[in-house]
Amino acid sequence: MKSLRSLKSHLSVTPRISLRRIMDGAASVFAAAAVTLLMSGMATAQASKYLKLNKDGSGNIVFATTNIKKGEESKAALKTTFTDGDSIYARAYFPGKMGQLQGEEEGFIDLWVDGEHQKRLAFTNKDVPADRDQTLIYVYNTKDYSPDFKADIWNELSAGEHKIKLVVGKTKFMREGISVQDQGDRYALKKDDVHKAVYLSDSSFTFTKK
Repeated sequence: MKSLRSLKSHLSVTPRISLRRIMDGAASVFAAAAVTLLMSGMATAQASKYLKLNKDGSGNIVFATTNIKKGEESKAALKTTFTDGDSIYARAYFPGKMGQLQGEEEGFIDLWVDGEHQKRLAFTNKDVPADRDQTLIYVYNTKDYSPDFKADIWNELSAGEHKIKLVVGKTKFMREGISVQDQGDRYALKKDDVHKAVYLSDSSFTFTKK
């Protein structure tokens, strides 16, 4: 995974725009916003009953010592405390669908240990398709599939209790900020593309190293 890249007085005069065009444009914006809110509500209504939104709007993550299959969470013993002999699986719930990643955009899973960032794993829509609203993560010592995080992260932990935090998100290109470009015979305003993180899921568990 992978940031943000005196205006002279000779700027062209802004063309006049009729009030009617402004009102029509505003109506279109409000209509589009209504559709977006409706679709967002539908997505939330269809989401897993295990989804719980955090204060920042991101979804939660549940953990277990066995594979947490979609729609079969009740068959897994969900918990938030583990020891180094356990297997750890996680199912991350998103507040909506993953969405299509464009260009250099990508998904990521961050692992934090005791408040310090340890590892970021990157993924694409091949790993988590655009229409998915959740994903399974093989965190530690998993038996049916290789863990997503290498053993050295866990081996280097000191004995005792540790707080492990997982954050799932995606990078998103957005138009933000304004810069001035010298185009030789004139100066022009340009909106800059910036990479911003959009957080999808965020939860923690306790891990005890013996």
